[in-house]
Amino acid sequence: MPKIPTFTAQGRPTAETTGVRSNISISPTSTVAARLLPAANQLSNYAIKKRDNTEKLEANKTLLELKAEQEKIIFSQRDNINDEEAINNYKKQFAPILEQSLSTIKNRRVRNLVKQGADLENSESIYHLKTNSFKAYEKESVRVYNDDMNIGVNKYKTTDNPILKVKYKQEFYRKAEEFNKEHMLGTNDLKKRKEAIDSVLLLADADSFIGLPNAEQQINNLDQSLKGDSFLSNEDFNKNIYDSYVAKINSLAVEGDPGADYDEAIRLTNELEKFKRYNGGAVISGKREQSFAVLKEKILGESIRHEGKVEKIIQGNKFFEYSNGQKKLLEATFFNAFDAKFNKAVNKERAFEAGQEYEQRINDYASSNPDATYSEQQQYSRELRMNIADKYEEIDIEKVTAFNLTDNKFNITRELGDVVTFYTDYQANPKAKNILKTLAKLNGYVQENGEPDVNGFFNVYSEILKTRKEG
Repeated sequence: MPKIPTFTAQGRPTAETTGVRSNISISPTSTVAARLLPAANQLSNYAIKKRDNTEKLEANKTLLELKAEQEKIIFSQRDNINDEEAINNYKKQFAPILEQSLSTIKNRRVRNLVKQGADLENSESIYHLKTNSFKAYEKESVRVYNDDMNIGVNKYKTTDNPILKVKYKQEFYRKAEEFNKEHMLGTNDLKKRKEAIDSVLLLADADSFIGLPNAEQQINNLDQSLKGDSFLSNEDFNKNIYDSYVAKINSLAVEGDPGADYDEAIRLTNELEKFKRYNGGAVISGKREQSFAVLKEKILGESIRHEGKVEKIIQGNKFFEYSNGQKKLLEATFFNAFDAKFNKAVNKERAFEAGQEYEQRINDYASSNPDATYSEQQQYSRELRMNIADKYEEIDIEKVTAFNLTDNKFNITRELGDVVTFYTDYQANPKAKNILKTLAKLNGYVQENGEPDVNGFFNVYSEILKTRKEG
């Protein structure tokens, strides 16, 4: 049987490619494309950085807007002394604002950046809320403490019961100790607080002595018994004593007030001038010397004028009452609600116009004649009432206009012919009753002997009536 020749393969059929093989090698960086690779990588990196920076900028803009809202909420809670409540209020108000802001952001990366930034800001906001609450608590605590002390001082001032005074003082000390302990202020603070209490109470007692006999001695006895100069300096003591005396003096010295007491005011002024603390310090010293000199001169000057002003005020009150009585009599001349002859509308209107003119003229007289005696005021008031009654008697109300001292003195329209007739009657019998006498007096036409200057008045008045007729 013949043998079949065999062939042994020299290579792997799947590991070799077809074609001709050579030993020539080409460098991977020697082509144009290969040289462009670094630039392409840089461009890619720049694009990523630009995207990141843009997203950060967008997130920061949103965070700034949120920061403004956070600050508003924090500010609204600035006076809340309860920090837990303040924080809860902050969270309730800020959470929906944050959610609303996040819901408008479509970019997931930007949204995450805003969340992270808001978390950081929340931590800072909570710190500020706690700090503000503590400050608010301190402020409120101080206010309550001071108000409580002031109320207590007022109670102390209004009592003269020594047992109650001791009780109030012990309460002041207790409250000071509680406040000091609550705020952990230390022993030095407590010492100063008690000294402040002692100072206030010493000065309150001193103030209550001013005006009493031997006030200076009583104040110094109390001051010395408490060793007041150990907690209240001479300057503070002297200033407060001075202010208390001045307030008392000014309350007594009200120029023109019938209830003023200038004798006592002068006595206290002299007492203040000589006042010395038990350790020898003079109250009137330093800047107070000049202000005291002004005060003393003022009190002495006012005391001289005071009596005259009081008399004028009393006289003015009496004249006011008298004048009102005359006005009522004048109005009653024309109107009486219980008399059928005088209770018509025309009577009431005539009474009103007459009363208005009386009031204007009496006010003008009082301001123009401040030195008139009471008897002179009475005489003028009576004559004015009678003259105005004469003026408005039997006058048709349609002829009356509103009286005015400056614009409408001649407020009753009279016929020129009637006035001429009145004047003719006057010339025939100057002693007889005549309306021109009344009008002359009312309008200031009076002779040196006090009689009305009818001639002078007629010359002026007739010209006014002619002008009115022509107009």
